[in-house]
Amino acid sequence: MGANHPISANLLTYFGLVSQLVATILLVVLFVLLRRHAGRRPYFRAWSNAWIAFAVALAALVLRFNVLPGIFAPATGAGGWARVCYFLYQFGKFAFLLLLLRGTLLYLRGMTRQSLVLVMGMWAVAAAIAAGSVAYSSTLQAVLFWQGLCNVVVYAFCAVAMLTLPVPRRSLGTRTTGTVLAATLVLWLVYLIALLDAVMPGVRLNPGLRVLLSGPNRYLDLIFSMLLAFGMVLVLFEDTRREIDTAHQELRVAHEQLLRESYLDALTGAYNRRAFTEGSGLEDARGSFGALVVFDMDNLKNVNDVYGHKHGDALLKHFASVLRASLRPSDKLYRLGGDEFLVVMPRAMARIAGPRMREIVATAPSLREADTGALIKLRASIGAADFASVEDIEIALHEADRSMYANKRAGRN
Repeated sequence: MGANHPISANLLTYFGLVSQLVATILLVVLFVLLRRHAGRRPYFRAWSNAWIAFAVALAALVLRFNVLPGIFAPATGAGGWARVCYFLYQFGKFAFLLLLLRGTLLYLRGMTRQSLVLVMGMWAVAAAIAAGSVAYSSTLQAVLFWQGLCNVVVYAFCAVAMLTLPVPRRSLGTRTTGTVLAATLVLWLVYLIALLDAVMPGVRLNPGLRVLLSGPNRYLDLIFSMLLAFGMVLVLFEDTRREIDTAHQELRVAHEQLLRESYLDALTGAYNRRAFTEGSGLEDARGSFGALVVFDMDNLKNVNDVYGHKHGDALLKHFASVLRASLRPSDKLYRLGGDEFLVVMPRAMARIAGPRMREIVATAPSLREADTGALIKLRASIGAADFASVEDIEIALHEADRSMYANKRAGRN
């Protein structure tokens, strides 16, 4: 891949480069076609954009070595057009790394506003590093060395993140993706050693390492790219399968009367405590992180005492309908008993879900008492907690209960 050799002396390199570009374009087509199945999977959209950036980067190198030399006089790599191609290649690879990182963060636990701003701010930094590394470097090997440092950091983070997921979230797709990322990390560590003499001319390297960069590496990169894309597609298919399983569960709950009687609360239509204990409705949460929110109605006893239990039941049904109207299809509502309710929200965060639910309760319409026309306002104490996997949901419920009772003692509604 040396920029200082004639093209005829590196036919294997350039043919491998074109092969890698064609394969990456096919991957882009595949990911774009699959995006319509990833409507609620923002991590997959980020990964598909990463492959687009990767294709743009490879196209810049194909222009540099396969197209532009036939238009301009043969250059040694110092020409202005060559540096423009190197910048596009470098920035395209940095964009691939940033989008790979963003997709991984989205898959892990979603992205808070702070982490999103951090990743977005890194785009400007990536452009500056790309421009600086190209301006500082006299050869493509030197450009690749600075890129390799960034590759090692991002691949290491993403590999560790995918391979250390909680046990319920581990799958063939996450293991494949993490393993390929780890293998790619090792490959780039070897590349960095082979590229040392590009930035440190005094370093003497084994000739075998230089041979690795003369052409065969393009085919190694191609194989690893195909395997990485395969792992990403597996992750999407596994998520889709879990979503389908959830839909089937919902159909069974909707159409089987016996199951409705045993798992649904007859008054409010919400899942009951038995359903929660036995995991009914938690299928989507098994493959993701999430948050749960606990509600304890503050004025149900007073309504029962003043207006009678008929109006207390009406208040319970009104409260359940208000909550249900604000939930996503993947969220599940449970009545744990009496005046206690629970909402399980896959792929949500407690610090966002808790205040949102407080606002929904605070702004909910009051229930009009039929006999006197009096308005009964919804009042509830609320607690929220995060869970990293469904195995932690009982611990999260305990934490949410403690938060809710603390709010009740503090007089918050």
